[in-house]
Amino acid sequence: MLVRTAYIFTIWLSLFAAPKISWAQPSFTQNGASQLVSENCYRLTSDEVNQEVGSIWCEYPIRMENALELHFAVNFGCNRYAGEGLAFVFHQDKTGFDALGCAGKSLGFGKTKDCEGLAPSLAIELDSKYSPGIGDMYLPHMAVVQNGQQEFPIGPAKRLRSNGQSVVDCEYHDVTIRWSPSKQLLEVLFDGEIRLSLRKDLSQFFGMDQDVYFGFTASTGKKPNMQMVCVQSVSVSVDEVFEQKRSFQEGVGIYPNPIQEKLTIDLQLPEEQYIQMQLFDATGKLIYEIPTHSVRQNQYYFNLPGLPSGIYYISVTNGDHRVSKKIVHIATIRA
Repeated sequence: MLVRTAYIFTIWLSLFAAPKISWAQPSFTQNGASQLVSENCYRLTSDEVNQEVGSIWCEYPIRMENALELHFAVNFGCNRYAGEGLAFVFHQDKTGFDALGCAGKSLGFGKTKDCEGLAPSLAIELDSKYSPGIGDMYLPHMAVVQNGQQEFPIGPAKRLRSNGQSVVDCEYHDVTIRWSPSKQLLEVLFDGEIRLSLRKDLSQFFGMDQDVYFGFTASTGKKPNMQMVCVQSVSVSVDEVFEQKRSFQEGVGIYPNPIQEKLTIDLQLPEEQYIQMQLFDATGKLIYEIPTHSVRQNQYYFNLPGLPSGIYYISVTNGDHRVSKKIVHIATIRA
């Protein structure tokens, strides 16, 4: 599929009154063999030199708790006997904007015996060539990879094309990547067809710090091959459902744990909400309930004298979101 010659790059954050920012030409740092060849189009590896590696990183890091939609076009080159492919990568590698992996089958981000790769990282590899020794598919494929461990993808690898045909065809192919934090859903479309769908909390791979670099890497092996990426649009926006869930979770305090007879539920919500609180034993039997009522800030106490020691579960919900916590009750012995 031939790609259009003009591209517009857009990135916006829609938190409250956050401005929309647009660039006709996005700014990416370039490393290794990468080179800007036209508006928003980068050559990551060339058709002149083998064992090359290139990377580009957007100058604006993003947060994994934000929704992302990315449209770009890739050209895997014309040499059907060459490879290796390229990848879209989130990373927190200590080298930051200078992050650059190794040549060969690592696709510029992967970890091999001779290369540390990029880590922490999460990559969507678009692999155009079979590489023995890392559990590769024979057909051109895509896979989600954590910390450069290509032999252990997160979920099964998927063909780039449903018919398995080669993508090293001198043409550009449209790719869309969508990430929804509230749905915990990652989708990848290749030439307009959903080829990969993964339900997983991607933010967990980066710990407490959710700010990540993002961009592209590519590499070649023994034979040179030109590989290109053209960025069409990037949309980063606050996931309102995710933000509401996080706000609710942060507004519910449940303590202490373990407990002796009295459990405190501390509500510090941003606005009035209808709240229901329930206490269950380990078998799921309802022990105590505070019926649904409107509240913003208040403290509640569950008094547990007479209940045996053991595991209990407390649930606090507003109908849309829920905070559930396992608690340990240690019964006291009274004289």
